[in-house]
Amino acid sequence: MPFQHLPIWVQLGAFMLAVNAGIVNVLGLITLLHQSVSHMTGNASILAIHLVNGQYADVLYIALVIFCYVLGSSYSGFILGNSHFKLGRRYGIPLSLVALFLFFCWIFLRIYPHYSLLWAAAAMGIQNAMVSHYQGAIIRTTHLSGVLTDLGLALGYLLRGLGVEKRRIILHLLILTGFIIGGVIAAILEPYLQLDAFLVPTILSLFMSLAYWLIYVRYSFFQR
Repeated sequence: MPFQHLPIWVQLGAFMLAVNAGIVNVLGLITLLHQSVSHMTGNASILAIHLVNGQYADVLYIALVIFCYVLGSSYSGFILGNSHFKLGRRYGIPLSLVALFLFFCWIFLRIYPHYSLLWAAAAMGIQNAMVSHYQGAIIRTTHLSGVLTDLGLALGYLLRGLGVEKRRIILHLLILTGFIIGGVIAAILEPYLQLDAFLVPTILSLFMSLAYWLIYVRYSFFQR
């Protein structure tokens, strides 16, 4: 289905979700464990390496990271019942869970650093599964492989003289830019806030949850 319109608040929402994921992933990489939590491709490769090297404790930990990401995705699936974005669904609930799980990550980070990041992985699973499609476009806000693939396809189509949907390109560019900006924010703040930097995406997730609830209430009111 081609894009018919791309509301500003949808663009802003995708951008802010990508910023959130960029912050979380960089914090996971530059804090205690140097662990990616927003995407699992690299983790699956690391798991394979540890398996061959007989490092079974590391295999177990990486398997738990992947499992928690999948478990987080299942929460979104259970709560929403559909990954196609539609105004009126209760996205505020999974966004609230993202904030809660990141808060748990911050609480336990100093005591159980390995297992605290499992909460962050679950949070990113929730966020990524929350919205996977919008008017025919595949949307991923916690990693960039699909975004870059779609941008590359669009470039190829343009070079061949084929038409491309500009709004879809805008959406992917917003996600790419947001993820990078989030990483920059995390890299700037971490030397000053250290482990407390995890409160930044926690607060951002909570803010997005409250913002969506306001949109939801307003939408429900006008649908009556």
